[in-house]
Amino acid sequence: MSCQINGEVPGGVYLCQIRENISCGACCGLYNVADASQEALVSMLTCRTETFARVSRTMDAILAFRQEIEDREVQTRPYPQFHHCPYIGWVGQKRSRVGCLLHPLAQGNHGVDFRGLSYYGGMACRVYFCPAYHRLPAVPKEIIREVSTDWYRYGLIITETAMLTAFFEELERRLGRKLSRDDIVANEKAAEVLTQFLDLKLNWPFRPRPIVGWANYFFEDRLYVNPPINYESLGHPASKYDILLRELNSSIDSVATLHKAERVLERILGRLTEALG
Repeated sequence: MSCQINGEVPGGVYLCQIRENISCGACCGLYNVADASQEALVSMLTCRTETFARVSRTMDAILAFRQEIEDREVQTRPYPQFHHCPYIGWVGQKRSRVGCLLHPLAQGNHGVDFRGLSYYGGMACRVYFCPAYHRLPAVPKEIIREVSTDWYRYGLIITETAMLTAFFEELERRLGRKLSRDDIVANEKAAEVLTQFLDLKLNWPFRPRPIVGWANYFFEDRLYVNPPINYESLGHPASKYDILLRELNSSIDSVATLHKAERVLERILGRLTEALG
C-alpha cells in the first residue's frame, strides 16, 4: 500500500499511511480493545493478517472472515459506541504498519476495493478525515510525522488535537515566535525532549487506575470526554496546564498531586525551550 496520497487533503498534511513503519488506524478503532498494549495489538494484527491471506476474495468469504474474527476475539470495548473494525491488519511490503486489509492496494486484493463490505462502507473509508486534519496546525502535524518512530505511538498521539495544540501554543509563547518543522526535526536534542512529552500518552503517572483504555475518542459527538479537574474541591485556581492535564486524563486528588503533575510538564517545556533557544 502506498505511503502517499494524491490530491489535496484537509489541512495540507497527510496523516494516515506515512512510511514503511508509520501509519494510523485510530479511526478504525484500533486501540478500542480490552488489551491495547503494543504486544497484544501485534498479536491480534498478525493473526488477522495471516488468516485473511487465506481468504478467497468473494463477498461471502470476506464476511465470514469478519464473523470468525468477532467470534474468536474478545468483544469488550472500553468505548462501546466506538466501532472497532475487524478488517484492520498489517499492510505494506514488510507488513510493518497498520492499515485496511480491504484496501485495493493491500496484498492479495489485486486492485479490487472491498471496503464496501466494512461497517461504514467504502465511501466513508475513502473520504473521512479525522479532526486532526482540520484542527491541528500544519507544523505540529509535520513534526509529529517526522519524529515518530513506530505505528503504535504515532496512532495514539496524532489524534490528540487539543493536547498537541495546547502544548505547541505554550512552546511558541515561551519562544516568542512561531515554530518551523526543522526547529525540531533537525534538532536531535529537541526531538528527544518532544518525544518524552509524546510518550506521556502511555506513561502519564497521574491517570486513574485501573486505566479504562488507551483510545482517544475524537469524534464530534463527544460521547466520551475526559472529566474536568475539580479545582474548587482542591481550593486551588485552575492550572495554567489545565488543557494538558485534562487531555492526559489526569486524576488529581490533592494540591500536592497537582503541583507534581505540573512540574512534569514544566520540566519538559523548559528543556524543550532551552534546546530551541
